[in-house]
Amino acid sequence: MTTRRELLRLVAVGSAAAAIGEAFGCGDNLDGRDAAAAVVEAASDGFLVVIWARVARSARVTVRQGDRLVTRDVAIAGSRSANVAIGGLAPAAAFEVWVRTNDRITLGPFAGRTAPLVTDVAAVRIAVFADVDPNPEFASDLCAQVVAAAPDLLVSIGDFPYTDNGPPATTVAAYRARHAEIRSHPPIRELLACAPLRAMYDDHEFTNNWDAAAAAAEPDRLAAALAVWDEFFPVRDAAAPAVRYRSWRWGAHVECFLLDCRRYRSANAAPDTAGKTMLGAAQLAWLVDGLARSTVPFKLVLTTVPLGHTLGDDHWGAFATERAQLFAAIAGIAGILFVTADQHFFAAYRHDRGVREIQVGPLARGLGVQGPDEPGVLFRARRYNVGLFDITADRLVVTGLGADGEHFYSETLTAADLTPA
Repeated sequence: MTTRRELLRLVAVGSAAAAIGEAFGCGDNLDGRDAAAAVVEAASDGFLVVIWARVARSARVTVRQGDRLVTRDVAIAGSRSANVAIGGLAPAAAFEVWVRTNDRITLGPFAGRTAPLVTDVAAVRIAVFADVDPNPEFASDLCAQVVAAAPDLLVSIGDFPYTDNGPPATTVAAYRARHAEIRSHPPIRELLACAPLRAMYDDHEFTNNWDAAAAAAEPDRLAAALAVWDEFFPVRDAAAPAVRYRSWRWGAHVECFLLDCRRYRSANAAPDTAGKTMLGAAQLAWLVDGLARSTVPFKLVLTTVPLGHTLGDDHWGAFATERAQLFAAIAGIAGILFVTADQHFFAAYRHDRGVREIQVGPLARGLGVQGPDEPGVLFRARRYNVGLFDITADRLVVTGLGADGEHFYSETLTAADLTPA
């Protein structure tokens, strides 16, 4: 028999659904080629909804979480993008988001869960990807496989989107067009609708392998690239407008540290002395202090370039002096796993002091060239892939997810396994 409380809940949920239906109407443009949206920077109490629209100049955002319905109206500026903060939500609870533009495009539902509280001991799944190009040449079912894996959080660590090919973007308008193109790409729309997203640029969001020398050579182009990045990937509660590296807890068992490996970097070709830096002094100190202070069993350090065991100089191997300094500073801190990208193949590595690295990508882009087999190379697979990280109080399980849903790699790690010597 249905209780009065249950009946009232059903009525409330039904009323919420009816309100959404009334707001969005029927038979409207559900295609979304002229608009796109994403839920980003989720926290325990809410998130940001980012909207892009080719023509529309306003939108209504509707959020449903249980019995609660939240509606926000937002103006879409000359940039053709806008973001709106949604707060006051319950932690670790399912939500749905719809976006309705004034020219009758409906986007959604975007589904997911708010972040758990730092005391929440439930298991979590984080999906990490990189290297995304809408070219049909790189098409697979991998986005659908990530959706089916039901992650709690998506993290993009670079080359999302590619802006420096066919022809390269150099202006604000051109960068906006590339960002809109990738968000409007059907597989990516499906991916972004399954869970909240956090992201960091790598090189192709500006130009290939960019470093201090490239930044100095094209300052106006870099300023345009970063300005548009901030439009599409705003940072919630940033300490300073230009600071994009950040950390966050996702429950009781994992803390993520998302690094900016481009903005503060020295020239790749500079001599590898004490003055050469990948992170800059402030970010390096922030990372070491954050890892030392963290009280969770597992710490994911998300860096857009690999720690080593690869070709060329666009990675931490060309910054070995600072890398050694970092490894020494984190010695004895339990549960550290570096998660990297950029090289376009999956890999598992062990470095000096036993530091562990998992390299992911590409989601949809050409496959990379592997370096030589050498001590510390534990596994490599040249294929489209996404990394899944399942975390509980005493275990971190790494899964290499491939096209067709194949789990081609799996490793179970404890905090002791991930403690640099």
